[in-house]
Amino acid sequence: MAEPIRNLKTSTQSAAPSFDHEPSENFNSEIATLRSEIASLRELVAEKTGIAYDKVAESASNAATYVQHEASSVAGTIREHPAATTTLFTLIGAVGFAIGYVVATASADSKQAWYQRYLNDRF
Repeated sequence: MAEPIRNLKTSTQSAAPSFDHEPSENFNSEIATLRSEIASLRELVAEKTGIAYDKVAESASNAATYVQHEASSVAGTIREHPAATTTLFTLIGAVGFAIGYVVATASADSKQAWYQRYLNDRF
């Protein structure tokens, strides 16, 4: 059957580690081994970081070149067709204004002045 609780407490207390002893001679060698492992891990992380940095730098360079070519293409099109560009921007502005006006008037109908809400609640 199961042991009484008193026996479990005494058995766990007697199994507790004791820290009253002197460190062994291997303690210093273990620290030296751990330091060398940490140094090798640092070198490995530095190498992997360098490889990742090179890949990111190459991708960023390719993206910047692509954006530069696209921007010059758009600028060339704008220079060739200034009337069409002006018409397009005017149309985009008008559509944006119309959407903003509709949203503003729809939300204004549902709002009341603060004093009207206060008076309606009181009376």
